[in-house]
Amino acid sequence: MAITMSTTPSKRFDEKTNEMRRRPPIKPSNASNHIYITRKTNVDSQVKSVEEMLNNAFDEIFIHGMGASINKALVFATEVERRFGGSVKSDIQTSTVRCTDDIVSLLELDRAETRQRSVSAVHVHLYRVVS
Repeated sequence: MAITMSTTPSKRFDEKTNEMRRRPPIKPSNASNHIYITRKTNVDSQVKSVEEMLNNAFDEIFIHGMGASINKALVFATEVERRFGGSVKSDIQTSTVRCTDDIVSLLELDRAETRQRSVSAVHVHLYRVVS
């Protein structure tokens, strides 16, 4: 039983006979100074951990957010800058990330399709200012 894969150009699919499974996006880095913000991220607790990281271990932190979490990532970066009172600055970049979805047929288990979609992303580089 071979699984056949195809790419579907349409954004619509029959939800009664198919199931969409979103693959996790590729992360730019797995280093501990890269923080990924999601819709469920608690900003206050993350700000505290970033404060500890900047005070003890790192001179720069990278914050990444995609889609619905872009606003939260920017609020998070602004809050870190505010707490450090000008000793931390930021550079902001935007990008588009290609994500892949698998559409699996519930009727024919050996048939699956993939769909590519583009998601907006923001990348904030927080760094210490040399006095």
